[in-house]
Amino acid sequence: MTSLQAKLAKNLASRLSNKPGGLERGFTLVELLIVVVIVGILSAVALPQFLTQTKKAAATEGTQQASSIAKQAAAYYLESGSLGTVDTDCSDYAGTIVTTNTNFTYACSGTKDAFVVTATGKTGNDNTEGVVVTFTGNLTDGTFSKPVVTGI
Repeated sequence: MTSLQAKLAKNLASRLSNKPGGLERGFTLVELLIVVVIVGILSAVALPQFLTQTKKAAATEGTQQASSIAKQAAAYYLESGSLGTVDTDCSDYAGTIVTTNTNFTYACSGTKDAFVVTATGKTGNDNTEGVVVTFTGNLTDGTFSKPVVTGI
């Protein structure tokens, strides 16, 4: 039986040595370095794109609120028949805007034919700092232009 065991052991050893990856397991250092370099390149490309998209998403707040203020100013003009003196903090048209929970400050300017609402990103907020949304409309006929967003 010892010769049979020896033959089995020899056969098993030859199978293991011929099998690819049979005795060697894991990755080489070069393979790991290539993976690290690929992940680094992908991160370098994706991170700026991600940050730009978060700024665009934050600018949506300013766009929506500026649009709402302009439409409320149009309703104010239609109800009262005149715009009166343009209120720079927009409170005559939109009521008091609570700025503690918003990322923008809002200002109104212009005339009934070219009414402008400007949303300016607050300083100290990485997503809105430097972002300015300008929304212009004609209150006499209720037409509004596309909002202009800068600083993204």
